[in-house]
This record gives sequence, C-alpha cells and structure tokens, in this order.
Amino acid sequence: MIAFSPVSTFQVQLPSGDDQTSVLHLIIYIEDLVDCITEYNMSSVTVTPDLVGINNLINDIQSSSGSLTSNPIVRLLASQNQNTVSQIITSLSQQFNKMNSESIDTAVSGKLYIIINN
Repeated sequence: MIAFSPVSTFQVQLPSGDDQTSVLHLIIYIEDLVDCITEYNMSSVTVTPDLVGINNLINDIQSSSGSLTSNPIVRLLASQNQNTVSQIITSLSQQFNKMNSESIDTAVSGKLYIIINN
C-alpha cells in the first residue's frame, strides 16, 4: 500500500525505485461508506527521482545554519562520515517503515475510501 485517505482527491509521492523498477503499475481501490469496493487499474507510470531536490537536501545538510545543527540527526548526517550517514539513513528508514506498517494497520482496521497499491 502506498497511500490511503478518506478524502476523494489527494496526492501521493511515489517511490522511484531503481533503474529496473521505475515503471509502476498502480491499482486504486475505492471503498464507499457501505463497504462496496471498486478496483481501478491505472495505466503504468514511470517515476523518476527528484535529483535536484535530493541534491538540495544534501547541500542544506552540509551547509546547515546554527539552528539546524542543534538537531543531532542533522549533525550526524552533515558529518560526512559514510558509515555514520548510512547507519542514520538505515535507522530512519526502519523507523519510517514501522510508522508505515502502523498506518496500514490503522487503515485496515477502519473504514478506508481510497487505497493506492503498486
């Protein structure tokens, strides 16, 4: 599951994957208030990473102001130590995956109106 929402219109940020998996086949499930579900197969979409945004993030971390450097995660990411940075990114990824799993569990236990899968 990529996203879910009780509103009829919303945006999602799709994962770009790698060079072999940049094409996504999306299936949208729309559930109404009486538990009827419609499945909609979208045409395939090609997703590319926002390299400018990623590079801007890296530059912002490397040249962070004094207020940003008070954040220990930003300080570690700005350390330019490859091992530290990879460990932080792995830890953040694991935490985000856990938060995503909890969101999915919450979504499955309640009424969902729109679910987007890839």
